[in-house]
Amino acid sequence: MASSHRSHTVRKHSIDKRPRSGFVEAFARSLIFGDEIPARNPHFTGREEELRILRQRLTASAVEVLSQPPQAVFGLGGIGKTEIAAEYAHRFAKDYELVWWVRSEHEDRMRDAFVKLGKRLGLASTDGQRDKSIWTVMDALRSGPYDRWLLIFDNATQPEVVKRYLPMGRPHGHVIITSREQQWRRHTKAEGIEVAQFSEEETVEFLRKRVPDLAARDEHGRPIDRASERIRHNDAVRLARALDNLPIAAEHAAAYLAETKRSASSYLEMFEENAHDLFSEHVDMDYPRVVATTWSISSRQLGPDATELFNLCAFFSPEPMAEELFLTGGRNVRAPEALAEVLADTRRFRQAARRLHRYSLAKADGKRNVLIVHRVVQRVTRGQIAIERPEDCEAYRTAVHTLLASTNPRNPDRESNDAQYERSLQHLVPAGALHTDNPDLRQLIVDQVRRLHLRGGHEESLRLGEAALKVWRETWGRDDERVLQLAVEVGIALRLAGRSKEARELNQEALELLTRNFGEDHEVTLICANSYGGDLRALGKFDDALELDLKLLPLFERVFLPHHPRTLNVRNNLGADYRRLGRFREALEHDERAYAERERVLGPTNLRTLTSKDSISHDLRGCGQYDLALDVARDVITALALRTGPETLDSLNAQKSFAVALRKAGHYEDALQESQRAVQRYLDFLGEKHRYTLRAQINLINDLRVTDRLREAEELGRSTLALCPELDSPKGDITWATMVNLALVLRRNNPEEARILDEGAVQGLSEVFGPEHPFTLQATANLASDLAAVGDTAGALELGERCYEAGGRVLGENHPDTLAMGANLSLDRRATGDTRRAEDLRADVLRRYEEVLSVEHPVTRIAQQRGRISIDIEPY
Repeated sequence: MASSHRSHTVRKHSIDKRPRSGFVEAFARSLIFGDEIPARNPHFTGREEELRILRQRLTASAVEVLSQPPQAVFGLGGIGKTEIAAEYAHRFAKDYELVWWVRSEHEDRMRDAFVKLGKRLGLASTDGQRDKSIWTVMDALRSGPYDRWLLIFDNATQPEVVKRYLPMGRPHGHVIITSREQQWRRHTKAEGIEVAQFSEEETVEFLRKRVPDLAARDEHGRPIDRASERIRHNDAVRLARALDNLPIAAEHAAAYLAETKRSASSYLEMFEENAHDLFSEHVDMDYPRVVATTWSISSRQLGPDATELFNLCAFFSPEPMAEELFLTGGRNVRAPEALAEVLADTRRFRQAARRLHRYSLAKADGKRNVLIVHRVVQRVTRGQIAIERPEDCEAYRTAVHTLLASTNPRNPDRESNDAQYERSLQHLVPAGALHTDNPDLRQLIVDQVRRLHLRGGHEESLRLGEAALKVWRETWGRDDERVLQLAVEVGIALRLAGRSKEARELNQEALELLTRNFGEDHEVTLICANSYGGDLRALGKFDDALELDLKLLPLFERVFLPHHPRTLNVRNNLGADYRRLGRFREALEHDERAYAERERVLGPTNLRTLTSKDSISHDLRGCGQYDLALDVARDVITALALRTGPETLDSLNAQKSFAVALRKAGHYEDALQESQRAVQRYLDFLGEKHRYTLRAQINLINDLRVTDRLREAEELGRSTLALCPELDSPKGDITWATMVNLALVLRRNNPEEARILDEGAVQGLSEVFGPEHPFTLQATANLASDLAAVGDTAGALELGERCYEAGGRVLGENHPDTLAMGANLSLDRRATGDTRRAEDLRADVLRRYEEVLSVEHPVTRIAQQRGRISIDIEPY
């Protein structure tokens, strides 16, 4: 590596100039070295001062600060910022445990980088759940296990967005940001390093290293004579000045001269001629003309195949372009005709790609099998095509759209297709795909929106989906079929992201338009109706949801066939409807059938299969079969652990379900640990104001109570109840379940407040679910205990008699909740003097408790000791 001729003294932080082999050496040391990091440039020249300052600022007084501020490397496009960052990564890799590259032009690319890092680190919960993955990785970087890491955010364009992804908190965790923006100081509290053109000495050194005709040694490695040396040096100086010492221009010129063996003098003549011709007309271009001039000279040497490929690359995004993007649908491209011929022939395509690489107009990364074209070069190329052949711009853009559309595997539900979808995702918006009239490309966008929300990437799904929906509605109208198909997927993403009201309004409008324009048995209408059932459940309209799903099931069976995954989704929803209505046996029947079919069609480890199995555990708990429910929940958790680490909302819910199953089966301490872990995951992933988080906290209230952590249980209950009105309107199971479970905690020390809460819950649950729903009966039984605690024995007895009779009819005589109502009723009979009937009831309840729960179950022991039994609510 040649050093800069700038004078400086390096003391504490010297620059290591020993040659290294990049990836090979990194992996030999078991360093985690990202695949996206550019290969080390063998022609890297100069920039020693910038590297020295960068190293000094990143390592200075590291032991004295909590974390080092990020260091921004900023300057014009094509000035060499990325090259400096890449050289730093390779040169100092030995000082880190982890080096990772984050493409940062768009927020979604940053999110991709963190998801991939989570997979590489082997962290739990970072494969299937994109939103959760990012924060899991951030936490790992902030607090361990990696202490010395380097993140490089390349081509950052939005400081406020990038700030959200900076994992500060480690003195030896370093961040480098490359950007064209100059205002980083107020965002990072660091000066930043401005990168200017090469010095003339650096440009000369680079050219003489890169171009044999300018080198100080002949082809045999012998020093040349002084006269020739002076001529070659002067030629390099003249060329450097003509190139304005711009690194990207110097690279183009050097590659051209090295390939063509032409002299620097002849290149300078062409340079002057091209510069005059190229800009005889006004050109609206943000980049120096010298770049366009060197680009023009090099591009004329490409030949027809490479030229066509080069022009096409300019209309993708500046992200890596996988070979599969070009070849999968190459035969579908019709124009330009010359381009179509290249894409239809793998051999010609690869030869063209290699030629672009030789002339430094593109980088061909053989390790990842991708092409990369610098964004400056892309901009120049698009600009020139627009000037010379404006009609070709649309042809190349259409070709890109055709290629992107051809990559669609057309099954976003299948996780094995993710790699194919990822190849196109980063190019959709930059390539203008939102404005396409290509129906296949529009379908790809719909499928991408669906895939992202299925994988837990709710933010990315909504960012793409809402942007596309706005454009499409303006272009195609609100009642266009594919617009409505997209609206359905956006509605699902909105509901999963906690924006229930917006989801409901969007789904309702889409359903009305679909039914009116396409009929109730159209595929998209059915899918939308199925989604709208989720909105009804979120509103607490469970009877309406059941009526809708019962109507949909035969339609789905006819249109999609009985064993289609979407039909099984409807059957799964029927189980959810019956469960919410307290009809657990009917729910169990549907869930068992859905599970059997999903296991057969999708496989035993598919996430949807496991979700059906988790629903069975819910149903069994509702039926009072606690040990069997725990066995099933344990099987689900074990199967999830054997998968490759995905964590979606369904898998999070399974974790919560497992904790409840443990508590119901009497394993209180184990339940508390699992419940605390589940709540933390919900908080990390969804935040405290999501209804899923609240439901997990409602269960945790019970786990804290049964383990005698009453103060913590009360604090959690009150804080959860404070959030309910905002998120549970109209009031449903969240609000009332919180009130009931908080009242169980308060009864010991504040029975009057417990009574008030339970009275409100009984009234609300009766209105929402009816007087004999299991939730209502559970709250009423607890209200009887409140009345007993405040001395209203007669009132407690009256409610107790009514609950026990209804519990036997609704839940079954041997259901643990019915037995709890009977045990408490025996206490109230005894308190009112009806001793004989009290003892007869107590003996009968204890006998059945021993059969249903076992003699060692904590609830059985409470009944044996004549204690009053609390009945908690598990919200759905």
